[in-house]
Amino acid sequence: MNKYEFPLNERIRKFLRIEEIFNKMEAQISIKKEFSEFNCFNTFFNIMATASRADLKVELIQEIEKQRLKIKTKIKTKKNIQTITDLNRLRVKLEKSKIITGFNFGGDKFLHELKTRSDSPYGIVSSDFPEFQFWLQRTTFNERKIYFKNKLESFGSIRNAINYLMDLLRSHVEGSMMQTKTGAIQYKLNPLLRNDLVIITLGSSYNYFPSISANKYAVNVHFSNNPSGTSTSTATKLVKFKLGIASF
Repeated sequence: MNKYEFPLNERIRKFLRIEEIFNKMEAQISIKKEFSEFNCFNTFFNIMATASRADLKVELIQEIEKQRLKIKTKIKTKKNIQTITDLNRLRVKLEKSKIITGFNFGGDKFLHELKTRSDSPYGIVSSDFPEFQFWLQRTTFNERKIYFKNKLESFGSIRNAINYLMDLLRSHVEGSMMQTKTGAIQYKLNPLLRNDLVIITLGSSYNYFPSISANKYAVNVHFSNNPSGTSTSTATKLVKFKLGIASF
């Protein structure tokens, strides 16, 4: 099965983007063979540009508190009690976290120079930066992994909060089996709910992908295929799929 997620507002779009950047960094440094330090530094700079924003921390704390109060009004099941405990823990860690905003490298000239070079048209090129060549040759594979993991530690509270909130949102999805013969279909939304995320699940045997457009009242789904070397075309066969709407 192939799964596609589409945010329905800017807040969830922001959370999804930052979640993906962290996942990309984790994937890069978790492989058991040689990885690209160039890509790791570029991804880390993306994390610094997005996850260090002061307004993001405030927004996460507000969302955590909103969810905590919402769950607190529900029946005190074991699951709900655990969720409230988890949310309290995430909030405390966020409030105590000291994340330096922007590209403040704290006197780390090596990292500052790498950032400067990453912004150039050629990106980070080791032949132009002897200190980087020295670092690559004098550190082991495991030492470089530890280096990047240590750099991510200060963003741990941000990443954990986003991951938990997105998992919580996905657990609230309500889905329906749908089908279309024309390659397009409209799904009406409940305007009284704060609709946050569309999740479409499509069988892997289909050679189609969904595109989404939405407003407060409806989600429009359009299925297309794009074989390599050809232009995009609308699905002309029956497409069966599951469409879910997740709301906090």
